[in-house]
Amino acid sequence: MVNNLIVCGGTFDHFHKGHESFLKYVFSVGKKILVGVTSNEYVKKLKINNEKLKIIEDFEKRKQEVLEFVKKENALNDAEIIKIDNLFGPTLSKNIAINAIVVSKDSRKGAEIINARRKELGLKKLNLFIAPQILAEDGKPISSARIRNGEINREGRLYVSPLWLKMDLALPENLRQELKEPFGELCREITLENGSSLSYLITVGDVTSKIFNEKFLGQNLSVIDFKVAREKKFANIKELGFVGNEVIFNADNPAGFVTSSLFKKLAEIFKFGIEKKGIIQINGEDDLVVLPLILTVPLNTIIYYGQPNKGVVKILVSEDTKEQAYNLVLKFRPI
Repeated sequence: MVNNLIVCGGTFDHFHKGHESFLKYVFSVGKKILVGVTSNEYVKKLKINNEKLKIIEDFEKRKQEVLEFVKKENALNDAEIIKIDNLFGPTLSKNIAINAIVVSKDSRKGAEIINARRKELGLKKLNLFIAPQILAEDGKPISSARIRNGEINREGRLYVSPLWLKMDLALPENLRQELKEPFGELCREITLENGSSLSYLITVGDVTSKIFNEKFLGQNLSVIDFKVAREKKFANIKELGFVGNEVIFNADNPAGFVTSSLFKKLAEIFKFGIEKKGIIQINGEDDLVVLPLILTVPLNTIIYYGQPNKGVVKILVSEDTKEQAYNLVLKFRPI
């Protein structure tokens, strides 16, 4: 059954493969489409208690990505994109003859609330369609939350391959020189910007962590191995400026390797988030830890690590840096 006017809505943050499938389904069941995109104000009301969702894209960017897809599907003449400031959007208007609504499995309750309110107003019940879910590589639904959390890319591919949780990875000789180059921005001085949209602040390396502690810069997590240039220089965490009440995680990671146990430890840490200042104490060397960190942490995490004889490197974790790290780790040799 094709409906004359159908409505759908969403945040459409980090527009992904699931959004594409959802809108294609909407186009298949309706002649004319109203696509509601949540306003910045509505997003704040919905997400105000969830700190991990403060990096949702601005309304204009989200709207533009929907528009670009509508153009790609040659549906500009059939679809109108509108801003919505609440659950109901245009669905309670007596002047718009809406026939149906399309929702995801997770948002069915909202459609039922809309129909209940329409009944109270003497409006006809909307036909309800549930769009099929699109699954990521691990069999779980693709979602903007998972993308923001750094788990998957917009196609649903995991940033941490399941193989890497089972086998250790050895650094091949032909990558050694490439990895000596700064992965991010080389900084002569450490300056912290406004952290309102920052997920986490992480330091890698004993000297870098010590500097942050001495300057009271408040990192959430530090990775240390008590070594500088592969020689043991420190005996305990207090020599690095830690107060002693930090949560300590231990992980094995020999020089020239990224181990499965390290990937598992990072997954464990970021699954529940960092509530208290933490330390990952590496048994081995922390030289390559930056790569699995990038692949595991949420977007908008900042990582600082030391670059010998050059300074400190700052990495703002984005979808691009995750792809770069993923492609590098793909070249490591499974053991």
